[in-house]
Amino acid sequence: MGIASERTKREIGFTDVLSKLRPLTPFGKKRVFDIRAFLPGEETVLESEFDNLQRLCDVLVSHESDAARIAEEFREIKDISHSVMRSAAETLSAVELFEVKALLLRMETLKGICESIGQDMPARFVPLDVSGLLSALDPDGGRIPVFYIYDIFSERLAELRKRKKEKERSIGAERKRLAGETLANSGIALTPKYEANIARSDEAAMEAAKSAPYLRAAEEDIFSVRFVLATSEKERALTAETDALSSEAEAEEENVRKRLTDAVAAEIERILENCERIGRLDFLMAKATHALENVCVRPAISQAHALRIEEGRHLPTERALRERGISYQPVSIELAEGVSCVTGANMGGKTVLMKLAGLVAAMAGHGMFVPCASATLGLSSYVGILIGDGQDSDKGLSSFGGEMDGLNAMLSESHERALLLIDEIASATNPSEGRALTKGLIAYLSDKPYITLITTHFDHVAGGADIVNYQVRGLSGADLGELASALTGAGSDERLKAIAALMDYRLDQVSREQETPKDALRIAEILGINKEILDLARGFADAEKPGLPERNQNEQTES
Repeated sequence: MGIASERTKREIGFTDVLSKLRPLTPFGKKRVFDIRAFLPGEETVLESEFDNLQRLCDVLVSHESDAARIAEEFREIKDISHSVMRSAAETLSAVELFEVKALLLRMETLKGICESIGQDMPARFVPLDVSGLLSALDPDGGRIPVFYIYDIFSERLAELRKRKKEKERSIGAERKRLAGETLANSGIALTPKYEANIARSDEAAMEAAKSAPYLRAAEEDIFSVRFVLATSEKERALTAETDALSSEAEAEEENVRKRLTDAVAAEIERILENCERIGRLDFLMAKATHALENVCVRPAISQAHALRIEEGRHLPTERALRERGISYQPVSIELAEGVSCVTGANMGGKTVLMKLAGLVAAMAGHGMFVPCASATLGLSSYVGILIGDGQDSDKGLSSFGGEMDGLNAMLSESHERALLLIDEIASATNPSEGRALTKGLIAYLSDKPYITLITTHFDHVAGGADIVNYQVRGLSGADLGELASALTGAGSDERLKAIAALMDYRLDQVSREQETPKDALRIAEILGINKEILDLARGFADAEKPGLPERNQNEQTES
């Protein structure tokens, strides 16, 4: 599972981010599939990964043409590691030797490109020299991606092939001689394939063909007979000698393949090490490309377990908003061990903020640059998120039951340096008990060695002095009357876009006494909810006693 379950990875958007990485080789793709997190205590190793990632970002920018050439070579690489390892026990076929040669050619070319880049290319990614083995498979030095058991591989093989060709020429001469005699004696001219079709109606030709000593009937129908040149004793003897030479040549080719296979086996470690280097380079280039395309930066890694995000962007949400023509507003937050609570307006992006915190922690923890103006964090040992209504139909659980089941699972996995993200806990039960449960959870987590971020609609649930309270600015600075007039007659999509444009998703740290903002009725009015319903709701809201918890289960958190 690593530091997060597959469900958590999906919820925070990390799975989506990984799907956007585009390694080109089988070795690089496997690294994405097997990606692992750097755990607390591995900060030095992670910093080294970031050093290499930064250098590859520089390579992509400063050596664009060389990077493009590397990508071209990557696209042609196949994983033949199984054949390479099998060379230690079995003789490789000519096809397999060709594949080994093709891979070695790619390695040699990549080595040259990397060396031409110079010190900007980390040495650990430059393929090792394979010219010795490549020359053994390419004795004429052509360095082209073709393979054949050439005569140059063996003097004996060259001699056998030469003698075989001489025999084949003798066979050809013998057949020409017989065809010539047939023409001279019977007047029947044979085709280049040494055959003749004789019509049954041509009785003279038919009789001559049947009388010719070197012709025999091979196929016939009601209209004609196809005659072919028979094999003479001399030709049979020559063919037997040719077959014997072919057998000897095949045996010698087997010896050559065995010798070349032994040469491959002697370089197994070097070839596999180059496959590893190519995989690491491909994987890091994919991460570097992602960082450049998404304006990601290198995070600062600290020993303290904390998370500070300056102008962070949740990439999947940013992309979804961009497709709808809506701008994403970056947000900042600072979290330390203990509990931080976030309250805010409906549609205020609290859930996206929570996903952002998890995504930044996961990306940095897996050696990726992060979508922020800057970020500082200490590595987490576990990342868990509890989001949505919690309903689990597979287990037959209600929304609240599923939520509690998820909470139990999260707390059972949590240990020192965990990052817990809890969205609107207990929103699926009655407000009184939901508020009490939220307060109890906050009190329980307040002294745990975790970073806990909780969003809530409930007022006054974070009572401890050590609880950090954030509030989304929301629509506090917007002129809603003017907006409502401007949107008269507008469709629902235009109204949602307008609200998103006015919504301020930034956070302010506030005192724990400050009440949760009540923007739900204002947003409902802008969205065109029936005025009579709104008037009744406002009357009920005014009658509520101060501090009585409110609940709105329909917050649109993804805007």
